[in-house]
Amino acid sequence: MLYLRKYLIIGGVKMCKTEQLNKLFEEWKKEQEKENDSNTQKYQGTIPVLKVSKDSFTYDGFVFNEKDNTVLYMLAESNLCGRSKEDETFWFKSVYKIENNNLRLTKRIEKMQEYICQKLPELSKMDISYMNINKRGGFAECDKQILYNYYEKYKENYIWKEIEIIKPKVIVFCAGVDEIFEDLKNNVNCKYIINMYHPSYQFMSDEKYMEKFKLEFDKLSIKI
Repeated sequence: MLYLRKYLIIGGVKMCKTEQLNKLFEEWKKEQEKENDSNTQKYQGTIPVLKVSKDSFTYDGFVFNEKDNTVLYMLAESNLCGRSKEDETFWFKSVYKIENNNLRLTKRIEKMQEYICQKLPELSKMDISYMNINKRGGFAECDKQILYNYYEKYKENYIWKEIEIIKPKVIVFCAGVDEIFEDLKNNVNCKYIINMYHPSYQFMSDEKYMEKFKLEFDKLSIKI
């Protein structure tokens, strides 16, 4: 299958989607670095108390080919286990392409993508994009107040812009904060947004997880 790159002219320079994302990430990272490193105000702060460096930044975007109308899997944050992320590697992209890996997260996303492709045959298994809301990263258990604060601070200039560049056909929202989900539905240009448990959610079998996903997706697919 032939994929045609779409370009945008920015400041007289023609940029493909990946280049647009990289430019956005560079600006986003610099904006993060300006933040006060103090966490005395948890209910206003965006940096975990335990804590992750304010300069940490996790990259994401297209898993295979850059194109409009992918399925965007939108999660909360990368589990850095207290480490800082300073290189530009895209973790999910590297692990998703490994055959027969046993990660619950990748296996469930693969199953969700297969089901979506059955319902929307114009999509392929490679039409996947992936993003974390909190680019700074966090821990195994997400601090939802910190996540919400981060979303509120960065949504208009960065989070919504990343979605605008990716231009997904469907968003599978797995970040676990209903207020963010509802705000996205009202503000981003994607008609079909599904609210799901995190793909790594351990208190549900794979079968039950997919039952839940199919139920939520089928509510939308009638309209697609």
